[in-house]
Amino acid sequence: MANLALKVSDLDESLAFFERLGASVRDRMTWAGGERADVYLGPVMLSLFTRAIYEDAVDLPAECFLHPALFTDDLDGELAGQEVLWGPTVVSGAFGTRRIAFVRAPGGMRLEFMEQLDDPAPTS
Repeated sequence: MANLALKVSDLDESLAFFERLGASVRDRMTWAGGERADVYLGPVMLSLFTRAIYEDAVDLPAECFLHPALFTDDLDGELAGQEVLWGPTVVSGAFGTRRIAFVRAPGGMRLEFMEQLDDPAPTS
């Protein structure tokens, strides 16, 4: 698993909360019609979004758990036989370039499958 994604209405407030817990914040940016940032809290990485990339396909509250994000070497294989909610599409950011898609899962959950196409640019 890569991370857990959360939708938050106030990114500044949410980041301050996690920083008070000792988390480090990285890769804050404008992305896909909203803002996003990664929060590293011990061994857990949370990706916080003010808008889910698939928000036009599913009704979401202002704040909620969005999905676990799972890496795969075969996105098409993962999607075979699944109810695809959104995607696949190619996205880029501080995380590099990925091909992603979201599927419906039991219990009203969503899963994101990510296939890494290019690694992030090296930082100096």
